Amino acid sequence: MYNEQILAYLHKAAARPLWSESTKQVFSGEVGIKDSGTWLKLSCHIEDNIIREVRYRVIGSGYLIATVEWVNEYLTGKSLSAAEALTAKLIVEALALPPQRFYCAQMLVDAVTKIMRQAI
Repeated sequence: MYNEQILAYLHKAAARPLWSESTKQVFSGEVGIKDSGTWLKLSCHIEDNIIREVRYRVIGSGYLIATVEWVNEYLTGKSLSAAEALTAKLIVEALALPPQRFYCAQMLVDAVTKIMRQAI
């Protein structure tokens, strides 16, 4: 069912506690609806315009979980301008997401956009 890229990122996904809301230099973007079973909260620790660490919580399919983990790796160590350039197309191509899972990539772009609005 899952392609090799998706399986690789599913195996890498690990639970990391989110930072408390009062932690300085941490910005979050939340998208989706928990009750519908498709939701994520992405948080980035940003220092000197560089994303130092990414943490997340996700409710959803294996595709969504793998997509969040890929974005975690992609964003860590990147500048804010590089994060702003993230597109759903880039994510879809990197993970070879099937067309019906495009929404997973778009959810991540939406979460990153929310984070960038706060951080810049």
